[in-house]
Amino acid sequence: MFDLWRRRFAVRGVLWRHYLDFGLTNVPFYLQPVMIFFWTIFFFFLAAPARRAILSNLRVVLPGSSPLLNLGRAWLTLYNFAWAISDAANDRLAQTEFAYEVEGAEFLDQLAAAHGAVLLTAHMGNYDLGAAIFARRFQREIRMVRAPESDEQTAQHLDASLERAGAGAVKVAYNTSSMALPFELLNAIRQGEIVSIQGDRAVEHGSQRAAQLFGQVVRLPDGPFMLAFVTQAPIFPLFIVRTSYHRYKIIARAPIHGLRTERGREPAIEEAMRAWCRTLESVIAAHWSQWFSLVPIFPAR
Repeated sequence: MFDLWRRRFAVRGVLWRHYLDFGLTNVPFYLQPVMIFFWTIFFFFLAAPARRAILSNLRVVLPGSSPLLNLGRAWLTLYNFAWAISDAANDRLAQTEFAYEVEGAEFLDQLAAAHGAVLLTAHMGNYDLGAAIFARRFQREIRMVRAPESDEQTAQHLDASLERAGAGAVKVAYNTSSMALPFELLNAIRQGEIVSIQGDRAVEHGSQRAAQLFGQVVRLPDGPFMLAFVTQAPIFPLFIVRTSYHRYKIIARAPIHGLRTERGREPAIEEAMRAWCRTLESVIAAHWSQWFSLVPIFPAR
């Protein structure tokens, strides 16, 4: 009984998602910012492991900052995260219109026209909303790879939400220890699909290797780069960040290629990962308050 109660009220439990859906459909829109503000305060104290992880990551991204100032930054990060999941729910429940600008429009057009590609993003901004907007705007299907949710009901809720928001064009696959997923993704890219993967942190059972981020050695997934090398599909770095109320910016960067050469596979993958790390560093440095990596990325110092 206690275990059931604990799972029900866990930070990552589906109960809070249902409360969010209820609030967005029953609270007047002009009171929603107030609701989001106070719920952020609540979770800032309730979600202590996430708060500590944000602080740990900020100490590396913004070296030399005072601990007190970083506490305020951690709160701001969770506040932006609250807006991100609220806007994604508003898109699904109320078909709310969002304005967005594009940085790197030529690269976004290349991605939309590509016959098979890897869309590489991060736990940043509103990637769920971004996938739905992209699928609707360009009439392209996206296969989104996510880390497994700790709560099965939460996973089911998120799957249904993404597929509904993307009008069925966004399909979710979970990155587990199963060997079936890599072959499924290979076939999807070869058939012309876009595979979306978050490349800013490795999952426990996923393929990974050492890389350098902000001068620190971290573990990042190498699966996207191996997929791109085997299929010779381009990797498109893409991010979507919130700029103001119901306004977003889509940031598309130049594609990364893992081309076959006489040097072999490993140097090509290493070079592609270095290019990704440089891109990731520049975007995180500019938008640190929207990097929602709620687990420690950098080794403890």
